Amino acid sequence: MEDGTHESTQHPGRRAAPPAGAGGRAAGRWHLEVEHHLSSVPRARHWVVQRCAAAGVPAAVLTVVELLTAELTANAVLHGAPPVRLDLERTAEGVRVAVGDADPSPPVRRSVGPEATGGRGVALVDLLSGAWGVEEHAGGKTVWFTLVVTAPPATAG
Repeated sequence: MEDGTHESTQHPGRRAAPPAGAGGRAAGRWHLEVEHHLSSVPRARHWVVQRCAAAGVPAAVLTVVELLTAELTANAVLHGAPPVRLDLERTAEGVRVAVGDADPSPPVRRSVGPEATGGRGVALVDLLSGAWGVEEHAGGKTVWFTLVVTAPPATAG
């Protein structure tokens, strides 16, 4: 794409029925590379939300996915090094979002006062995600989080 954003998608093989245990939700994996600039944060948020919504993630969970994706992407562009890559996976159990960059330094959880305008990203990820972590590798690091997605209750017909 001309704006420096690159997307690739990997889907499991086409199936007539949803994967076992998916409860009718679409499973899949998607990847997006964004520019190392703050303008990439809204693009990353919207990209993740669109794919999660299409994969059957409930609206309440989309809000958390959007917030935590924005936090990790902002950290990568403010404190990391290019390239910045998002990996999204929708499984039968939930959603996994990972944001990688070329700086090996792990994120730092800060203690900030109520007047601070930033510094709460890692604390939010810790508080709102089902699990999160950092994977260090030769090309930098990847910070990830998971959210469990429960199927909506079945409706009587």
